[in-house]
Amino acid sequence: MNNSIFLRIYGGMLAVLVLVALLGVLSLHLVNEVRAAQHREGLAQGTFSLMADNLALQNDTERKRSLLIWERLLGVPLALQPMTARTLDGGQRARLYRGLVVVEKTGPHAAQVLRKVGQEDLMLVAQIKQISEQLARATLYLLADELVRYPVTEQQQRLAQIKKEKGFGFGVALQRIERVSLDDDQRRRVEEGDTVMALGKDGDSIRVFAGLAGSPWVLEIGPLYQLNPYPPQLLILITFLGLCLIGLVVYLLVRQLERRVSGLEIAATRIAQGSLDT
Repeated sequence: MNNSIFLRIYGGMLAVLVLVALLGVLSLHLVNEVRAAQHREGLAQGTFSLMADNLALQNDTERKRSLLIWERLLGVPLALQPMTARTLDGGQRARLYRGLVVVEKTGPHAAQVLRKVGQEDLMLVAQIKQISEQLARATLYLLADELVRYPVTEQQQRLAQIKKEKGFGFGVALQRIERVSLDDDQRRRVEEGDTVMALGKDGDSIRVFAGLAGSPWVLEIGPLYQLNPYPPQLLILITFLGLCLIGLVVYLLVRQLERRVSGLEIAATRIAQGSLDT
């Protein structure tokens, strides 16, 4: 009987260790799926809102021209499709009608971005392989195209308004060229109208810069971060919950053993006292 008890305890401990490991891996995978979706939506929200809102003010000819320009900037195909052309669930429709983007994962590194165009029954649809440098460059172009329509003294205010309305998931700012953290060669390229990409101070992010025509301001985007699939906070939380589950199961197993041992002690005491009624 003792061997049976210990086998149950050791077997139970081994089973719970395997179970906790599997649950930890599954939890990390599911949480990362949600985090990745939120990360993609945050990166795409501001840029595609700018494009969709610009399209809402254009006629058919202007829309075709704009889509061609943006396709070259992004390096991905863009199209306008009716809302009825796709099967969308209630949550996706709600997001689109609230002016938010919908990002559908279509592959390991591919996604489809949807954004409703104004009050029309149309969606801007993009097939994106990686939301990266092209998106940043397109964002710079769209913002610069919008800001140069305003006097220099009003550009800061207009940018703040755009940030609030479009919901960018990354930093967007106007800075003086002398205050930008770039080397001499990079500053020269910005002044000449080039788009410059630089690593962030932490080495894990990028920032993108471009000058505004006829303005002393430099438009800065970033820092842009890659999604970290193993953030320390998440790993610590999963480890803590796993240890709690292991502790609970071990307690239940040992408690069962304690009850059996306690019963044996009581029986032994009665036998020692001459009582065979156990």
